[in-house]
Amino acid sequence: MFQTLAHLRFLLKATNQHGVHSPFIYNYVTKCLYKKEKLHRNKGFNVILKSISYFNVKTAFTTNKELKKHVKNNINYTNTNVDFGYLNTPDLAVFNSINYHNNTMVFIHNIYKNKQTEQVWEQIKLLNKVTVTVDVFYGAAVFFRKEQAKEHFKIRL
Repeated sequence: MFQTLAHLRFLLKATNQHGVHSPFIYNYVTKCLYKKEKLHRNKGFNVILKSISYFNVKTAFTTNKELKKHVKNNINYTNTNVDFGYLNTPDLAVFNSINYHNNTMVFIHNIYKNKQTEQVWEQIKLLNKVTVTVDVFYGAAVFFRKEQAKEHFKIRL
């Protein structure tokens, strides 16, 4: 029931590429997220796989074996200076342990799994180091771009 209500709230506030004024996020949405190819049956994993390809990820942080199995690229898995991070659920301690750089993207799955995960997600969005988030309901992309103003986008897929 919580996820159904969360999805309805999401749909009321979400937009498509026309509601995005940031060139970086507009390109990410139109050239990556809205790309027609389907790489995985799970919508969240589909976003992850498209993003890894779009950002040409070389180093990644994840403990998820399924993700490692589906990623075809030659990626070095580490937790230092990562291009891409993956969290199965919002976890502030793990999120803060990731050694990111300006162009790092962290994808957090299951942000609306329950009230607690949504609350942790809200805390992550408020962190000073987080500048841009792209919430697609199934998960969210988090960016640390210093040259960008702090913004939070809700994008319908």
